[in-house]
Amino acid sequence: MDHGDLTRQVERLWAEGERRSSLLPADLDVAIGLESRTARDRYDWRGMERGARNYVVIQYTLSGWGSFTDAQGHTVRVDPGSCFVAWIPSEHRYFLPPESPVWRFFYLIFHHPFAVARMRRTLDQGHPVQAAEPDHPFTASLVRLWSTVRRGGVIDELAAERGIIDIALEHQRLVRERRPGQDARERLLASVRDHLAAHPGRPVEVEELAAAANMSRSAYSHHFAKSTGLSPARYIVQVRLDEVRRGLLEGDGTLSQLAARSGFADANHLCKVFRRHFHQSPGQYRRQMGG
Repeated sequence: MDHGDLTRQVERLWAEGERRSSLLPADLDVAIGLESRTARDRYDWRGMERGARNYVVIQYTLSGWGSFTDAQGHTVRVDPGSCFVAWIPSEHRYFLPPESPVWRFFYLIFHHPFAVARMRRTLDQGHPVQAAEPDHPFTASLVRLWSTVRRGGVIDELAAERGIIDIALEHQRLVRERRPGQDARERLLASVRDHLAAHPGRPVEVEELAAAANMSRSAYSHHFAKSTGLSPARYIVQVRLDEVRRGLLEGDGTLSQLAARSGFADANHLCKVFRRHFHQSPGQYRRQMGG
């Protein structure tokens, strides 16, 4: 499964499913959701201001990006293919920064005592934000439980509990295997964003990024995919489209001007790539988001 398959699966479940009362005890209940947040929403949550106590929030990015600030004040982007896990109450903040046009994600919230305690201990061992590819067992465990809850109706207690505990155990495994590489991942993604920002208005290809890193194209692509869970070519397009969506939301120029600024050949090329990724035209996106 790739990122597009995961997004389509989650969106299909959300469109077709129905969340009804599961008649489960409170410690087995799971809250779920699929959301898109833009600047007008002023999306900003702080871990010490969330009301009820001792539960876990898991939020997986499908498109766009948001930010997560940990208790030490370190802020990390939560890009597509990444998620954060947060224990309530704790000193943290997750939000949509002004420079991000949109953050689309699905989430789960649960209160199971064992799972919450296990994930809290895991959070002490690694950063709350982790890369989790669509085919990673942790991501699969999220989708399984999310799918079960989304279907609604009377859910078997044993199945619900098993799903919650699977998430806690897979999260521990994920953090252990990714702990040494998380900083390297963020640096690699930041290097691409910085390179594109330093060369506005012209196409930047993978070969150019590879040369800047003193690597061949194939070696760089393999290293990038292994470190980030994304292909460099796809991430270049993602960063370009983030710039376009920001311009659409802010009414900052015509499509031709947005294309020129973000490295697309022309407005027609921009529209084709935009529609391929978001299944709608730039104009439809602007109207949908109130721009």
